[in-house]
Amino acid sequence: MERPIVVADIGASSSRWAWWKGDGEVHRLPAEGEAGLPGFNPLKGEGRSFGEQLHQRLSTAGDMLKAGQVYVYGAGCGDPARESRLVDVISPLFPRAEVHVASDLLGAARGLLGEDAGLVLILGTGMNAGYFDGKDLRTPMPSLGYLLGDEGSGADIGRHLLREALYRRLPGDLLQALFGENGPDVQHVIGEVYGAVMPAPVLARRTAALAEQLHHPAARQLVVDRFDALVEVIAHSFTPEQRAQVVATGSVAHGLADLLSERLARKGMQLLRTAPDPLEGLVAHHRRAVR
Repeated sequence: MERPIVVADIGASSSRWAWWKGDGEVHRLPAEGEAGLPGFNPLKGEGRSFGEQLHQRLSTAGDMLKAGQVYVYGAGCGDPARESRLVDVISPLFPRAEVHVASDLLGAARGLLGEDAGLVLILGTGMNAGYFDGKDLRTPMPSLGYLLGDEGSGADIGRHLLREALYRRLPGDLLQALFGENGPDVQHVIGEVYGAVMPAPVLARRTAALAEQLHHPAARQLVVDRFDALVEVIAHSFTPEQRAQVVATGSVAHGLADLLSERLARKGMQLLRTAPDPLEGLVAHHRRAVR
C-alpha cells in the first residue's frame, strides 16, 4: 500500500504541515480557518510537550501518521545535534517513516527559489539568511538568536519597542494606541518577558501591534531602524553578487514587505518576492523529487 509523504515547516512559534499520496490531492494543516499548530526550536524548546500537542492534532488527519517519508525543515536545526533532537521528537509520531530533518533556511531556499540562485532571508519571530546557488546553501552569517542577533525580526523589533515604551521615549499618542491610556506597566512586562519559557515569541507578538501603527512617524522609524540594522548585517556577510536578489519568508518579511523592500534597495538589493511560509514551494519541490 502506498504510504503518504509528509512535509513540514516548523518555526519557533508555529508549524505548517502538508501530506499526499502519489499524485493525489495535497492536504494541509492547519487548514484555512483552523487554529495554528505549535512550533518548536530544539535549542531551547520542550520536546515532550511539543510532541504531545502535535500528536493530538495530527492524529485527526486521516492516515497521515502512516507516512513512509517525512521531510521536516526546522528552526534552530543548524547543526547535527539539534537536527537529531528534532528527529527524536518527530519519529515517534510516524513509526513507519524515514524522518529527514534539515534547517528552516534550506527549506526557505527550496520553497522560494526552487533551483534558482539568490539570497534567502527568514524574517519572522527570528532572523536568518544564506546564499543558495540552486543546489547548495552557504551560511557565512551565523544565526545568533534573539539575545545577540536576529536584527529586524519580530523579537528584535518587539524588544526595541518595549524598551522605548518603558523608558517613555515614544510619543504619548503612540504609547496610548499601543498600550492603553496608562501606557505599559513595567512589572507586567518584566514578568511576561522574563517569566516566559520562550521569550522570543512573546516579544514578537508586540511587532504585530506596531505594524498597525506604521502611519505614525515614530512607529515607522522604529521599524526602519531595525530593518537598516538587518541590511547592514547582510551587506557585511554576503558579497554584492550574492545579495543582489533576495527572497524572504516569515510573518515580518511578508507583512512588512514594502518597507523591507525599500530598505534593502538602499544597499542595492532587490526583493523579488515574499511568502508567509515556504510550505507551498516545499511541496512542489518534494513532488518533483519523487517523479
